[in-house]
Amino acid sequence: MIGGGNSALVEAMMLSEICAEVLIVQNLPTLTGEAKMIRALESKANVKIIYNTVVKGFAITDGTLSGVKLCNTADAAEYTESVDGIFVAIGHAPENKPFENITALNEYGYIIADERCLTDTAGVFVAGDCRTKTVRQITTATADGAVAALAACRYIDKI
Repeated sequence: MIGGGNSALVEAMMLSEICAEVLIVQNLPTLTGEAKMIRALESKANVKIIYNTVVKGFAITDGTLSGVKLCNTADAAEYTESVDGIFVAIGHAPENKPFENITALNEYGYIIADERCLTDTAGVFVAGDCRTKTVRQITTATADGAVAALAACRYIDKI
């Protein structure tokens, strides 16, 4: 897991239930997620947290991911950790500024939309993690796509 905020920690916790080992790579000297989640992850024997470290690249063996190349920002030491998969959960700020004149954004920059994926502008639908919602996961983003598509079809049928 690359990242140390709440999204990364939630994902790392879920992975810790099904993976032999979970490695969390954080570029800062501390994790930035909720303290309760940090304590829970720190108590898991199969979770390893690496601080002050950034990803420099990936190791590929016979066309398959085999490792992540890391660099410690404190001493510039570079090394590779063996991994079977990589999940990135950093920088979850929405890039919705171009839409602020089309539909309303909340104070965090998310497009304001209800569970039907409707915005305050007729004919504008929004799906995925760029909209206001409580859960930001691939499954909810995918579901939003289906909901928004059906809403758009209903809208087109009416015009």
